[in-house]
Amino acid sequence: MELIRTDLQYYEPTHTLHSMFTESTDAIVPDAEPDIGHILCAYASVTVKDELPQSDRILLSGNASVTVLYRPDGQDAIRLLQIPLSFAHIEETPGILPDSPCFLRCQVGSVAARAVNSRKVNVAVTFVLEIDVFAESGLTLTEEIDPQGEALELLYGQQTVSLLCYAAAREFTALDDLELPGAQGLRLICARGALRPAACQPSPDQLTLSGEALLWLLLMDDTGALVTMTQAIPYTQVLDAPGLRGSLPTCARLALRSLDCMLREDGVLSVGLGVRALVTQQAEQTIQVIRDLYHLHRELHCDTREVTLCTYAADAPFQLESAVQMPVGRAAAEILSADGTCLSAEAHGGALEAQIQVCLLYRDPTGAVCAESQPLTVPLAATGLPEGAAPQDLSVQLSAAPGGEGSVSLRVTATGNLVTQAQIPIRDITALCADAPRQPADQPGTTLVLRYIHTPTPLWEIAKQYASTAQAIRQANALPEGTETAADTMLLIPVYAQ
Repeated sequence: MELIRTDLQYYEPTHTLHSMFTESTDAIVPDAEPDIGHILCAYASVTVKDELPQSDRILLSGNASVTVLYRPDGQDAIRLLQIPLSFAHIEETPGILPDSPCFLRCQVGSVAARAVNSRKVNVAVTFVLEIDVFAESGLTLTEEIDPQGEALELLYGQQTVSLLCYAAAREFTALDDLELPGAQGLRLICARGALRPAACQPSPDQLTLSGEALLWLLLMDDTGALVTMTQAIPYTQVLDAPGLRGSLPTCARLALRSLDCMLREDGVLSVGLGVRALVTQQAEQTIQVIRDLYHLHRELHCDTREVTLCTYAADAPFQLESAVQMPVGRAAAEILSADGTCLSAEAHGGALEAQIQVCLLYRDPTGAVCAESQPLTVPLAATGLPEGAAPQDLSVQLSAAPGGEGSVSLRVTATGNLVTQAQIPIRDITALCADAPRQPADQPGTTLVLRYIHTPTPLWEIAKQYASTAQAIRQANALPEGTETAADTMLLIPVYAQ
């Protein structure tokens, strides 16, 4: 009896991490700027320079450009400070190797600014990390047994699994010049960006990505009045992807590594996007499994092991909406801007719940500009999520309107991807032998058994008990070909054991 074994090669997710870290710095108000009277709010955009997998950790470095809006002492006009902040962060990731394919998305979660004194400000930026690490993996399984003349009965079955057959990181840059109507003469204060899910068109060794980046822009005119704009930038990129196949479901997870924006006097915005993509492909694999086996004449001994296959399926992108009330310190008469970052998201009972950091600019009834920054828990209207589904790469867009006394009405639109993973247990036969004669199920020498079958019973189980075969039982009882069970009937069971 020969075990015919098959090698399965695939990628397996090994780490899924969500974490935060905070970096801070102090800055001095330039001599040309007035003293700080009251800090209104602060924004930041992040540039990731390096994300280096090392043994058991990931080294992340980059910088953030922080913009602090403040009112000078004794003035109503709004001034700003531009403060650079660099960071180097080590994320402990046991088991990761320098060549492990990984996806890392770093976003600004929140920005806090406080006046140390009238000429000095301290800023603290909290960064939100989403990290997924993959590793090449494989299994050797027994899918078939060659009896080699032995009286061996085998019950085969099939199991279809979705395996991750390709995982590789790629980078690209997208450049564009945009005319912003109404932006002539304005000054760009801060820019934030989010990447909407991309359409993937695979071909052998190449991938064509198309999608758009959504920009949120905060601008100021020469009177100090604030203006916000949003702008969508479409892009199409062709990436080299050695080993990619053109016929398999393909997914690209995108992380915005850098966003460079420059606004000219004529209202033309020059934009540079630095993007890192994790490209994955799924393959449906049908595995032949041995559900049961026995020997007609001898006792059979099997050595087995329990193994698991990690299935991975990236579902279609989703878009969900929700409405929440956000408490504010002062009544809101006019909303200037609403910006948000997803801190985390979890699936609960078939629905999603997201933690969102909201930064709100508004005018109170007196016309004064006010700001609020706070985290909100937002239930997202999702039902019937697949078992094991987890949200990934969640981005939010906010629209706001004055609400009741002391609140603002927020409409939250969340976009992202769902990934479903599962551990599929499989019993693998590693060795097989048949030595001692099999003990007869009836009197020794019996070659035919008559038995009444009451409840539905598989012919396989009956044959296994009496050292027969399902085919022999069908033939002895003139049962139609393909009959698998019997019930409420008298069966003739040929017995082959010696």
